[in-house]
Amino acid sequence: MAIYVKYLVCYDISESKRRRKFVESLKDLGLVSLQESVFYGDLTGPEVGVLRKNVFRFLDKETDKCFWFPCSIPAETLRECFGYDNFSYYEPDSHAVI
Repeated sequence: MAIYVKYLVCYDISESKRRRKFVESLKDLGLVSLQESVFYGDLTGPEVGVLRKNVFRFLDKETDKCFWFPCSIPAETLRECFGYDNFSYYEPDSHAVI
C-alpha cells in the first residue's frame, strides 16, 4: 500500500483573505501550484483529512468552490503542455524527518 497518493486540488474562492489562507494551507501540505487556483502533489491519508478540514475552515459554502481527487500526472506529460517547459516535481521521501 502506497503511503502517498497524488492529488489535484482546484478551487474558486471569492474573497482574497480566505483565498490567501487556503493557498498557504495547501503549500503547508507540500502541494505545488500548477496555475493560480490549481495545486498538485502527494498527500497521505491524514493529510487528505487536513485538506478537507481546511476546505471547510476557509471556504464559504455560499460563494466558494473546491474539488480534490487522486490524479497522477507525470512531470514529463506536464512539460509537453503549454507554459510548463521547465516544470519539475520531486517525489516525497517517506523517510525524511521534518
